[in-house]
Amino acid sequence: MTCVIAARNLQKAYNRSIALDDVSFELNSGEITALLGKNGAGKSTTLSLLTGRLEPDHGEIEVMGRKVSDNPVSARSQIGFLPEGAPLFDDLTVLAQLQTMAGLKGLSGLSSKAAIDDVIARFELSDRRHARVDTLSKGFRRRVALAGACLGDPPILILDEPTDGLDPFQKDRVLQQLRDAKQDQALLISTHSLEDVSEICDRVIILDDGRLIFDDRVDALAATAPGKTLEAAFKALIAHKDIAA
Repeated sequence: MTCVIAARNLQKAYNRSIALDDVSFELNSGEITALLGKNGAGKSTTLSLLTGRLEPDHGEIEVMGRKVSDNPVSARSQIGFLPEGAPLFDDLTVLAQLQTMAGLKGLSGLSSKAAIDDVIARFELSDRRHARVDTLSKGFRRRVALAGACLGDPPILILDEPTDGLDPFQKDRVLQQLRDAKQDQALLISTHSLEDVSEICDRVIILDDGRLIFDDRVDALAATAPGKTLEAAFKALIAHKDIAA
């Protein structure tokens, strides 16, 4: 596996509130990593730093071996990002939405068309191609946003709650898409769904109160609470950390 993102000693504060405190980790190609934590643990701040939407107060991020601070635009071009809420343009059709997103990624002409046709097929959007976004269900809107993140097959995908709003059948198909993607890409998935983690993730990073408290394989997390569910292991780890503090 090849390291595609290296985060070193990240610190971020808002006014006097510390969001991240000396957090370091790496993301590798061919691996799906889950980012877990309670609300307020620092997950959203971490995603914003990795995707260049925020700058760290201290520390450094490298994307594909290059410092983000040296060329943030180039770094962002390597990342497909699905933000929380997956904002879309309601007055556009699905096709126009994807064309707009392709343009923002620098795709044009035949390369844009090929990339759009690919994600429309992968996320089963063919029969919604000309539907306006504001007529879509929450699940279909999520699939359009995921398709946009995957346009052009960037080497890194950073996805915030990718299965939110999907029915069980849609969820199964999207999870299979993510499994397939990991062969050539690095995926970081921020989620509250421990079921998704156990099904497709290789590794788990857990934040609590802005600190990294776990970074290991999924089975290593499960082993911390033998005979119990992954959710039980996660809760026990957080509770133990709180008691220790």
